[in-house]
Amino acid sequence: MIALGLLALVMLAMLLAVAATRARNGTNGIGTQKSNAPASAVEVLLRRWVAAGLLDDAEASAIGDFESHRRATRTPPRFSPAIEALAYVGGVLLTVGTGMLVGRFWDDMGTIAHLAIVGAATLVAGVVGGVVGEDDAVTWRLRGFLWTLSAGGAGAFAGLFAFEVLDRIGEPVAFATAATIAVVSAAFWRLRDRPLQHVATFVALVVSTGVLIAWIDDVNPAAWIGLAFWILGVSWAAASWRLVIPPAAIGFPLGVALTLVGAGVMGGRYDWLGPIVGLATATAWTAIGIGVNEVLALTPGLVGTFVFLPWTLGRFFGESLGAPVIVMLSGAVLLVIVAVLWRRRNDGARIGDLWSGHLGGITHH
Repeated sequence: MIALGLLALVMLAMLLAVAATRARNGTNGIGTQKSNAPASAVEVLLRRWVAAGLLDDAEASAIGDFESHRRATRTPPRFSPAIEALAYVGGVLLTVGTGMLVGRFWDDMGTIAHLAIVGAATLVAGVVGGVVGEDDAVTWRLRGFLWTLSAGGAGAFAGLFAFEVLDRIGEPVAFATAATIAVVSAAFWRLRDRPLQHVATFVALVVSTGVLIAWIDDVNPAAWIGLAFWILGVSWAAASWRLVIPPAAIGFPLGVALTLVGAGVMGGRYDWLGPIVGLATATAWTAIGIGVNEVLALTPGLVGTFVFLPWTLGRFFGESLGAPVIVMLSGAVLLVIVAVLWRRRNDGARIGDLWSGHLGGITHH
């Protein structure tokens, strides 16, 4: 069964890679070019500008010839999507197989051997990630992947050290693991501003924050964890918006989502606090999204409204209103939001302007 599963995984990766290669090369069969291919985006724009009188036919033809020549002479990538997909699948299979092999003899090894194995794997992943370079998109994606594995290995080393050497269990081990991943990921992120290191740092920081609070206050941690998540989310979103934490297109939605998660966690202890904070937070993000035409604030705000509005109505008015009325009111509020968005659209406002300007442009710097 394991062999069949691995074979299916490899075949799926190969099929996806071949499909991606064909889509990129514009083929619909093995070595067969598409006939009557649709016009490229450049050709569509040129026709529109000629029709509007911004360009004449000669200028449009010259621009089209220049772009066609540029695409024809562009240096092809060193690695095709098929090779890249196979490399990742092979790396995962090698890691899993090595882990299974070591697991058979793990109990017979000593603490030093355990730490040496994990430390060596961590060091190899980090060093290889550092030397692969960033000549093209494939290599910098590979570097991000290897550095993420290295950060995870460093966290495993720290957790193993706390468990086997310091004789700790529970929250101390979890905190040592998550905090180490956060520190190492942040160091890699500092070296190279890449989305994967950003996400790894953020997730590890969130986990370590929650574990630390649960470690300090094991009687009533939910409310404090939720509050910490909410504060961290607001701070992260604001710092991303101010371009302090790049790339903003990654950091801002992560922060927004964490504020809503934090509000939900608060409700685990105080069932009246979670829906109130959650609905207020979702409303604020929705208002910001509408006000500045930012889809990365509007989308999670609407999702949060969809979750927290029925929760709030049910918690405070459930017995008097009943489920049907609560559903009706929730739908009415969402329709009002849609009407506001539609009116702004008719007035010429476009949701997502900041994505192409303020937030979206950050990823290209």
